[in-house]
Amino acid sequence: MSFVVVAKFPCKPGQVEAMADLFKAALSDTREFAGCERIDVVLNEASGTYLLVEYWDQEASYDTYLQWRTDTGIAEVLAPHIEGGWDGVLASVDRLGQMQDI
Repeated sequence: MSFVVVAKFPCKPGQVEAMADLFKAALSDTREFAGCERIDVVLNEASGTYLLVEYWDQEASYDTYLQWRTDTGIAEVLAPHIEGGWDGVLASVDRLGQMQDI
């Protein structure tokens, strides 16, 4: 069963399109990362916030991915576009847990 994570990316004013372009470029690497099963991207147009719903084979794979993103400079890439920067994204992460077959 998948381990599900939700992360919020609140865009600075006027940065929704730029974030869409960043996601298009970056999420292909994420989707190919070991353990990533699926990522859905949702935009709340009223607030200018992207919500990523991520499905991983296990929590440890997500932890490895987060460390890789941090080590490869995602904070600097996001800073001009996201309210609260990378630290804000990390604070928003909700590790929902394992999908249930009910």
